[in-house]
Amino acid sequence: MPRMPEGFHNGSLFNLQAILDTIDAMSTDSIDRTAPPVSVVIPVYRDLQATQACLRSVIDSNLPDNTTITIIDDKSPEGAVSEYCRGVAGEFGFKLLSNEENLGFVRTANKGFTLCPEADIILLNSDTIVPHGWVQRLQGCAYREPDVGTVTPFSNNGTICSYPVFPLPNELPREWSTTELDRLFQSANAGLSAEIPTAVGFCMFIKRSCLNQTGPFDEAKFGQGYGEECDFSLRASALGWKHVIAADIFIYHEGGASFASESSERKRKADQVMDELHPDYHRIVSEFLQADPLYTFRMRVDANRIAEKPSDCSAVLEEHFRYSQSILERVAESQQAMFQEKKQRLLLEELLDDCRSEFQETDRSLAETDSALLEAQQMLLESRKYANQLLDHIKDMEQSRSWRYTQWMRRNQ
Repeated sequence: MPRMPEGFHNGSLFNLQAILDTIDAMSTDSIDRTAPPVSVVIPVYRDLQATQACLRSVIDSNLPDNTTITIIDDKSPEGAVSEYCRGVAGEFGFKLLSNEENLGFVRTANKGFTLCPEADIILLNSDTIVPHGWVQRLQGCAYREPDVGTVTPFSNNGTICSYPVFPLPNELPREWSTTELDRLFQSANAGLSAEIPTAVGFCMFIKRSCLNQTGPFDEAKFGQGYGEECDFSLRASALGWKHVIAADIFIYHEGGASFASESSERKRKADQVMDELHPDYHRIVSEFLQADPLYTFRMRVDANRIAEKPSDCSAVLEEHFRYSQSILERVAESQQAMFQEKKQRLLLEELLDDCRSEFQETDRSLAETDSALLEAQQMLLESRKYANQLLDHIKDMEQSRSWRYTQWMRRNQ
């Protein structure tokens, strides 16, 4: 471990750049030198500005030597996006694949998984901005424990990995950039992680051994995207892998850059599919939201923000108010869901009572029908008995002498 540099403290104030440099060195030293190479896969579709910001941040992020960057142009409808990707790939030696037809995010991601079959994968959305040393820290976190299958960083827009207000989408806090927030996360939570129920797809590190065992994303079930990483995570969990958040990394995520107008419908359909494939999924996530085990990590960052910029205190208080409001809203939603469930249960009970009454009436009708059938059968038996008796009588009569003697009288009848 590197020695803390001189000037690490300056009275009661921290030399924040010294902290950053030291933690970067610590993160690099913590990487398992026997770990596989890393393949960063960036599917690109549209939004030139977001794509430019993402790729520029990747270029400036001090990538390790064993890292391969692959940009996959999923037949972008925006010529400027495709042209920019070609330029970046040519200038910086990135791999560039251009789909002949639009495959959608899931199929494009799976295509990227196969390009470097021995490498760990980082699946990165094209509307993200990554900080210095992010690859090193993600892989270092992944190899601290052998059963870690995926790693996700903190983000402003990362659902269960969101900061400052969990689990909502956020703008960047006022007066803070992605680089500055990442520095705060490094200094507050260096080397720390926590288990989460599922990886989040905006930036998803997947250990190669986990990917090989679990298999790729489910293209048939999840189509154009949303939910594929949750399904993957639960399939991996069933095989003994776990998913963690790297608490010392912060990545900006714009969210919905490729298909913002379709996101709500995509999410709704993904939720339905997840319910069908993994009936316990929403319960597991709900329990995680209630427990909020990432709270301490976020509070450490809040403390660093206030220590560095006391004027930011009011913004932090506003965020805590939003957080409290979100809890109340979730409670209200839960109560509403319970009310609807109770209402539905009462309706079902009424329907069940109606069905019971109908069944009882049907049973009575069937019993009466059975009784009538028995009576009819008895009457039929008696009729057959009488008919047989009558036939016997006629036979006896036909055999009688008087019948034979009077036969000539019946010839013309």
